[in-house]
Amino acid sequence: MARVDGVIILDPVGKSLITSHFSSAYPAIYTDAYNHELRRARKDGRELEPVLWVHGVALCHLERDGLRYLIPLTAEVNPLFAFAWLESFLDTLKEYLGDVTEVTVKDNFDVVYMLIEEMLDEGHPMTMETAMLKDIVLPPSLMRKLLNVAGVSGLQAQTPSAPFTAPIPWRRLGIRHAQNEIFFDVEETLDAVVDRKGHVLSAQVWGRLGCNSRLSGNPDLLLNMSNTKALAECSFHPCIRYSRWERDHVLSFIPPDGKFKLLEYEAASVPKLPFLLKAGMQVDETGGRFSLTLTSRVARLDDVVVSIFLGSTTTGISATPAGDRRPPGQEGDGGHVGGGTAEFDPHTQVLRWSLSSLLQHERSPSLTGSFVS
Repeated sequence: MARVDGVIILDPVGKSLITSHFSSAYPAIYTDAYNHELRRARKDGRELEPVLWVHGVALCHLERDGLRYLIPLTAEVNPLFAFAWLESFLDTLKEYLGDVTEVTVKDNFDVVYMLIEEMLDEGHPMTMETAMLKDIVLPPSLMRKLLNVAGVSGLQAQTPSAPFTAPIPWRRLGIRHAQNEIFFDVEETLDAVVDRKGHVLSAQVWGRLGCNSRLSGNPDLLLNMSNTKALAECSFHPCIRYSRWERDHVLSFIPPDGKFKLLEYEAASVPKLPFLLKAGMQVDETGGRFSLTLTSRVARLDDVVVSIFLGSTTTGISATPAGDRRPPGQEGDGGHVGGGTAEFDPHTQVLRWSLSSLLQHERSPSLTGSFVS
């Protein structure tokens, strides 16, 4: 049966914050090997492979918001198993902590450690439902911090076995809400490769249907979709009756309480890209010059961010955004140039061009500049 050998969380400088579930190996072996390979990759100006081999052990790693997560696999296990568990773990951390940063992890060390203990049983995934976990591990709050100061554990002591004795594994008994309501949120991600002229070389659309259920009792829901042929490679929450989906192409389920991911899918067909990006770059021995132009193909796009990696040796940039000036009081960059703002992070060597909105009827915003390396 698939299992992981441990979980390591490193801070931005490579020091261990949390280490858990190691019984036969020294975690420092993997930490030192990862930091060594990361330094070599940065020196060579290349990206680190997602899976490293350390003394015959597969070391899966992921970076998110400055923190690095390591999972070693000594058995013959598909690395996607480790990455799938890690994504679920990070989603749970976000539900508990909000922004998952070095500060929030240190301030809530006990919560993070207990979540790992509950979500892994001797390396095997166990309790993965956030609603069930919140019955076992109390979310961070002022009251919980006061209880910790008083020496009371963060574990829920009133009904420790409730999540495991309920007839429906993902939904506890006796749920009551003043207002019975459920919300659905569709999120789609477009992953595309385009050439310098803006022509699409390859494209994929990945989507997820998130839910926030606030229904009392054990509601049995039926969700119909107008065009199920648009969904391919679906991944369902365990609450969905798969046989009903196969027969009638409808989603029949008793939802968990609170927020959860009901469905993930890949779009069967990829629509036209919502914007066109034309880029140009010239590189020489001391740096280079770049130019970017964005054109919207829809009426309006909000919160557009373009990120460019300028190379590990880049020390500084000079960038000038340009676009239509909007009148004061108009939604967006009121009274400012519609070209947005440009910021350069010297630690990651990434240039971020941010626009609050991109309007089809306006002149296409552009960003031109140079960098020094």
